[in-house]
Amino acid sequence: MFKGLFDFKTQKFHIRWSIIAPVLFFILIGLLSLSSTSDLSNVTLSSTFYKQCIWFLIGIIAFIISQFIRIQFLYDCSYIFYFFLIFLISLTMFAPEIKGAKSWLVFGPIYFQPSELGKIFYVCCMARFFSDNYSKNDFSIYLFIILILSLIPPLLIIQQPDLGTAISYLCVILPILYWSNTRAYIIFFIVSPIFSIFATYQLWVFYLWMFLFFIILIVSRPKISIAIYNFILNIACAISAPYIWNNFLEPHQQDRIRTFLNPMLDPLGSGYQVIQSMISIGSGGFWGKGLGNGTQTHLKFLPVRDSDFIMSVMAEEMGFKVIFLIVLFISFFIYWSFIYAYKIENRYVSTLIVGCATLIYAHMIINLGMISGLLPVTGLPAPFISYGGSFFLTCSIMLGIINNAINNNL
Repeated sequence: MFKGLFDFKTQKFHIRWSIIAPVLFFILIGLLSLSSTSDLSNVTLSSTFYKQCIWFLIGIIAFIISQFIRIQFLYDCSYIFYFFLIFLISLTMFAPEIKGAKSWLVFGPIYFQPSELGKIFYVCCMARFFSDNYSKNDFSIYLFIILILSLIPPLLIIQQPDLGTAISYLCVILPILYWSNTRAYIIFFIVSPIFSIFATYQLWVFYLWMFLFFIILIVSRPKISIAIYNFILNIACAISAPYIWNNFLEPHQQDRIRTFLNPMLDPLGSGYQVIQSMISIGSGGFWGKGLGNGTQTHLKFLPVRDSDFIMSVMAEEMGFKVIFLIVLFISFFIYWSFIYAYKIENRYVSTLIVGCATLIYAHMIINLGMISGLLPVTGLPAPFISYGGSFFLTCSIMLGIINNAINNNL
């Protein structure tokens, strides 16, 4: 069954510039921004710019090595990856708390974050779960089981607590469901309980949402039993919203949601990051103040400027034009990834490409929404732009898997 992870003889290696070129642009502007936020006179590993350059070289090596991974091996080992991922994430419950979360396993001087590398395992698992059930177009016990299996890793990660990483895992499920030929109304019923929970924030919003839900229920015309089940489920989720708020969300996560709804509730506390980020974006205008001339950055008003809010630095120093190019290039990347996935006949390979591309795309879009106040602050970095070694390595491997899958299946 298992013939080895690598095949250095028959694997094809071509650069698909339609997906690689946008990433090179992200890396370039990321390094430019880090050159502005870090001390270039200090040529040591204390400089985030030089450390990111090292991770860039490591990422190139990881990308090249991933070109020789046998995709069939990933398929064969998908279930092993799944249980190994559960095992690693479960170990973090006994790990020391670092920066308010138990996300890291510590082995002497080595710090390892299982949920980061686990993104690759998770996508491999989800691709197999759903591609093997491509013909399941209606509610079934099997679809229910694989949905439960797909929720276990992110639910464990939420308990660390690491809401941002858990959200990135959840973002993969819906595109893969759609790609697996699941009917649109089934996908709607799957996500509707989440909307029911959030709609309870305002009573009139909840009434409007339930009216729309009832209309969609009539138009989709599911079985009576399915309609009744989904209606009761959404009402139950709405009723349980206060319990979920008080028992499942940490105080800092509650503050982030309140800040998202109104940043001025705590301008010097939980709202500080978002307010300073929006000031940075606004002060940069269209053309920007010039590299190294951002006052929000260099007077240190903007926090976490090397990682989570690095695109706020870009907006201030390089202007809105760079943010526009980022949106354009990430759209170009996801478009061509899906085009290639559509052309590939192997369902697992096609779904694997969709999963990896979606994960990279979701990180970028959520980070853009976070810095602009359109989404709550979740701590998700921008792929290939934000400083972060393990995340850069993970994205490099996923990009390599996409390029590999396209080369060897078209």
